[in-house]
Amino acid sequence: MTAKSRRAILIAACVGLVALALATLRFSVDTTPSYSSYERRWFGLWHTRDFLLASLSLLAAGTLLLTAVATRRTLLALLAIVMSVVLTLAALEAAGAVGLVNWSRLLEPRVSQIGTRAVPHVDVSGNTFQDTASIWGIPSDPIPFRYRTDRRGYRNDVDREVADVYLLGDSVLVAALIPFPQTVTARLESAIHKPVMTVALIGLGPQEEHQIFRDAKLDVRGRLVIQFIFEGNDLLDSKRFRDRANKGSAPPLLERSLSHQLLTRLQRLTQPVPDVATLRTGMIGGQRYTFRWARESFAGLEGEAAAITEALEQFAREVHDAGGEFAIVFVPSKIRVLGPLCQFPPQSDLNDLPSHLSPLRDYLRSWSARTRIEFLDLTDALQDAARAGHIPWFWGDTHWNAEGHAVAAEAITAWGPVKALK
Repeated sequence: MTAKSRRAILIAACVGLVALALATLRFSVDTTPSYSSYERRWFGLWHTRDFLLASLSLLAAGTLLLTAVATRRTLLALLAIVMSVVLTLAALEAAGAVGLVNWSRLLEPRVSQIGTRAVPHVDVSGNTFQDTASIWGIPSDPIPFRYRTDRRGYRNDVDREVADVYLLGDSVLVAALIPFPQTVTARLESAIHKPVMTVALIGLGPQEEHQIFRDAKLDVRGRLVIQFIFEGNDLLDSKRFRDRANKGSAPPLLERSLSHQLLTRLQRLTQPVPDVATLRTGMIGGQRYTFRWARESFAGLEGEAAAITEALEQFAREVHDAGGEFAIVFVPSKIRVLGPLCQFPPQSDLNDLPSHLSPLRDYLRSWSARTRIEFLDLTDALQDAARAGHIPWFWGDTHWNAEGHAVAAEAITAWGPVKALK
């Protein structure tokens, strides 16, 4: 085969690969509305698999074109560069796969890790952002914060050995967006004139909350332990906890992959705001509110309610055996409280509001009546405040604002188990 005919074949293959890339892009366009908080499409049009196929086809076409027209010396230099990049990436991927590096955590902003681990005697200040607005790429003003922890690593302004009331939970209690004196913990302590302690970290499921309380080795004799159950993501967190207990503690391989992390961030650059930012936003008056936890947070997970209540019963026995009292506070999702007040876009699935209310609330009510474990549902108190114009949530976040914490503290103060404290 002559050099001329070889060059012609390579150029023809190059043209074929370009045609394949263009056809892939043309026929894989997907404009179906997406309700995933994390799913973005490349330039809002293509899923990663299709975009990568087209990109790799174009890369292969470019390689063939270079092979056809470049000198041998140039090709060897390019091959050396490519092999160096491939070997470096392989080494970095291996480091993530074996757990030497957590690429997901390393590539996230440092402030996002605050409150996810129990680190004693932390005292840091800075700026943070509303979670849903940040995840969805909606502009929002930074919120200044100060985060201090006690000797055990939990957010408490006063470092105590024990308290009369322990509040056990997750990010609802961590309340990183508001000053500690405005939290339900501080407000409850002020109302009942007894020490109240937060035992909570961000991202925990109910079973993990039990474990951090056990690890804290707190004296519960003659004291009250109140666990907060959050309708928004506790079913998801319970499933994640049980899946990892069955499969091991290491995160999934995909989460440990540097390539996956880099591709995800590049994808966000091409479509900074996903469809869900519009579809899951409602208006109350002239103010918009985002709703992250909806049908996807419980569909197919209804069985997790039984796993949660089984863990609650076991933990309640432990507390009672140690001489303490145990009770449950139910924190409703934002959509349950604010949804009836909102006007949603015509194409939003939130217009079918009942389908986005999880069965967890009713399940816990029945379970409480059966087991006689005290149960406080904050739904009515929060709805009353919202109807009166005192919205209990940040507009772009899944957590209460200061108003929400005030409403919760007032309801808990008037609740039987708290009133019974001597």
